[in-house]
Amino acid sequence: MKKLILPVMVIVCLFVTNSANAQVQDSTFTGGFSKYRFGGYGEILYQHMDYGADRYNDPAGAPSENRASITIPRVVFSFDYKFTPDIVLTSEIEFEYGGTGSALELEYEEFGEYEMEVEKGGEVMLEQLHLTKSFSPYFNVRIGHMILPIGQTNNRHEPILYYGTVRPESESSIIPLTWHETGLSVLGRYRAWTYQLFVVNGLDANGFSSGYWVRDGKQGIFENVKMTDPAFAYRIENTRIRGLRLASSGYWGNSTGNTQKPAKMEHLDGRVAIITGEFEYNTRRLSARGNVIYGDLTDSREISSINQTISSNIQYQRTPVAKNALAYGGEFGYNFYLKQPGSRVTPFVRYEYYNSMENTDGDQLADERYQRDIVTCGVNYFLNPAIALKVDYSHRRIGLGDYNSENTLGLALVYTGWFLSK
Repeated sequence: MKKLILPVMVIVCLFVTNSANAQVQDSTFTGGFSKYRFGGYGEILYQHMDYGADRYNDPAGAPSENRASITIPRVVFSFDYKFTPDIVLTSEIEFEYGGTGSALELEYEEFGEYEMEVEKGGEVMLEQLHLTKSFSPYFNVRIGHMILPIGQTNNRHEPILYYGTVRPESESSIIPLTWHETGLSVLGRYRAWTYQLFVVNGLDANGFSSGYWVRDGKQGIFENVKMTDPAFAYRIENTRIRGLRLASSGYWGNSTGNTQKPAKMEHLDGRVAIITGEFEYNTRRLSARGNVIYGDLTDSREISSINQTISSNIQYQRTPVAKNALAYGGEFGYNFYLKQPGSRVTPFVRYEYYNSMENTDGDQLADERYQRDIVTCGVNYFLNPAIALKVDYSHRRIGLGDYNSENTLGLALVYTGWFLSK
């Protein structure tokens, strides 16, 4: 019975969303409603793969295999409430893969070793809970748990805002997506410029790995989130030219003080520095987006050695982490409008490159299997601005073609909207 609750809620939301044309946007500022609003977004995803799940056991790469899955990657509910016209409470809760529970997973990424781990089968996660005090359009203060808009997809992570059936793999494989942390933010808008500045809890160096660089360093395994090492972040955007949005974001902070046994790393900083650049250009017919992410980690060789000694009961990869990671990509879409108001068909093509071991420190081995590039093409059918059916086909090269390539067919139904507002 519990397994039916989420699909039923999704179907209910889809009907409600039909009457909601507004997309869920990050509540950066306090506009858009007078008292409260309730909304959310969700995805139902089918994928067929022609490759095995174990890319690391065979010297040639993933073996040929036909397999498929159907999942509900996430269902998110948002609620905003204005205590006064200038004080807003924002909350967002996410159900991943059907909720909570335990599941067994085969872990392949420890250089060919099979490892059986017990992990969460799904998650219920508080993605946002913060209060924003507005002093003027130029200056606002936010305190609480909030999205860190590092990179293009963290800033625009709702599924209606990108074309693929899944979030861009290049970003989601080296930094946390969706990245949410707790702390304080100052934000505002001046003419064509918007800015956000953050001080939040930092990453946990024990979670860094070969395949995902610092992505799994986002704290959450343990009940208490450490802030021994705080982190600083920024995002700045310019929309001076009509239809064009230019943006840059960055992150800086040590990570060794946030481990569960920081004494093991007391002589190390594990400083994570990330810088991104991006653009988005939209006309009535055309859409083009592009982004690049570059990251640097100090003491990567020493952290790799220490991470291999931590307990296997802690569900971290325990694989070497690289000094540098790189990701970039871009997508292009063209809109064909249909007779029904708000509906359109958008064919698109996307290219991504990413390497979670772009550069290593000293004599560390850089495994070429972490160098990946992907070409994806597909079609989005927007029933209205809030609901889309997606189909795409992606071809992934491993080690720039030195290992078996991987092909995936994806189908997705996604929605995003505010269901109630006053």
